[in-house]
Amino acid sequence: MIAGAMCRLFGFRSNVASTAHRSLLEAENSLARQARDHADGWGIGWYHGTDPYLLKSEGGAASDERFHRVTRRLSSHAFLVHVRKATVGAVDQLNCHPFRHGRWMFAHNGTLWGFDRLREPMLARTSASLRPLIFGETDSEHLFYYLLSAIERAGLCVVGHAEPPVPSVAAALREASDQLFALADELGVQPPSCNYLLTNGSVLIAQRAGPGLHLATQKVRCADLESCQAEKLCMMPLRPLRARPGSGFVRRCNHLLVSSEPIGGEDIWEEVPQGHLLALDAELSLYLYGPTPRFQLAPSV
Repeated sequence: MIAGAMCRLFGFRSNVASTAHRSLLEAENSLARQARDHADGWGIGWYHGTDPYLLKSEGGAASDERFHRVTRRLSSHAFLVHVRKATVGAVDQLNCHPFRHGRWMFAHNGTLWGFDRLREPMLARTSASLRPLIFGETDSEHLFYYLLSAIERAGLCVVGHAEPPVPSVAAALREASDQLFALADELGVQPPSCNYLLTNGSVLIAQRAGPGLHLATQKVRCADLESCQAEKLCMMPLRPLRARPGSGFVRRCNHLLVSSEPIGGEDIWEEVPQGHLLALDAELSLYLYGPTPRFQLAPSV
């Protein structure tokens, strides 16, 4: 069986361009610290305007000078970062996350159990135009194109600069996830463990279906609070992380961090509920959607 990697994820979206070096390098539980035990590759995706950029390496981020140098220099309104701990499958740059297609970038933490049996049915549900773009061995890359195909079937563009409506993207992804859980049940394999982050630099999606996943939109303290003229949503009273009936809307943000583990003490970290999908739209409105009907948690998680 070719399995995925039990890795670490980090996603960032803000209304202004910012550096992420504190979260990635300097915080108490920075991604570089987490990477000491996840040394089988790293990748950093970011955006300049609407244009995506991606750097990947099969080296360990904690000891790779390139990871530190790049992280300190980059500034963007959106980041997607992954450090890999491979289980089965080559330690190879082709297998490193994030994966990119058009503006979309994707990173996965977990394993599609029984992938040797899931692979062909997943490919059958993947657009014919996207299948040839799978170059690596991992279940994660197959999952990316499987999910993009679901977005495409919903009539949404996966290559251009159009901003897709978040409710439509969320509905397409939730349906695809539900089909994947049903397929696993039909084939008699464990439910998939598939935490993932997906972004086009504007929309940011986070799915928890397995290991830990946390978010932060609020700060405990803010260094520029006194000098900032803008409305500081991150310092306002925190609304509960519960979906509003019928809409999924949770709160307005001026930034969002999503991470496998809480990173530092400057932010108020909240756990994404098991089986839920988190969606941030272009205006930084945050939505939360509950588990799909056929969601099951893998016993191995």
